[in-house]
Amino acid sequence: MSFFQSKKRGASEPAITVSAETKATVSGRVGFQTQIVEFEADNNSDLIALVSRANSQDYSHRSKKGLVLIFDKNIQSGTYAATDPQFPSLYYFETATIPGFTTSYMYNAVSGSVSVEVVANTAKQLHYNIDFDFKGVDNKNEELKIAGRSTYTVLFNNL
Repeated sequence: MSFFQSKKRGASEPAITVSAETKATVSGRVGFQTQIVEFEADNNSDLIALVSRANSQDYSHRSKKGLVLIFDKNIQSGTYAATDPQFPSLYYFETATIPGFTTSYMYNAVSGSVSVEVVANTAKQLHYNIDFDFKGVDNKNEELKIAGRSTYTVLFNNL
């Protein structure tokens, strides 16, 4: 799944290594903890996506869950409203199934806050510590409270 429409990629792009961890509590759910994190950069802007996924190896595909943060890689350290334009996408998701059909639910942030500490923003490394505490609402108006911390280190290495 791509979060951005992209131009053709060139051979001179760096190899990317992601070292990351997300721990969170989600109301009415067991704890959320993962080091399975995807990084994607938009070739048309400075937006990046950091996607933390849990239960991604679940062979049944019935109980995947995750957290998506999309923001400008040049964001400044500080505390932002969860609905701030600095975060064009902030949501928690989970899958659900019935025999022969799998769907997903997105709990988009409608209130709360996101605190960002920018540790590094260089050509070789992006490193953010992000604390989040927000209320997410799905398309049926079900509400979840999602709170936790993510540490993201993205390394860029020339081949």
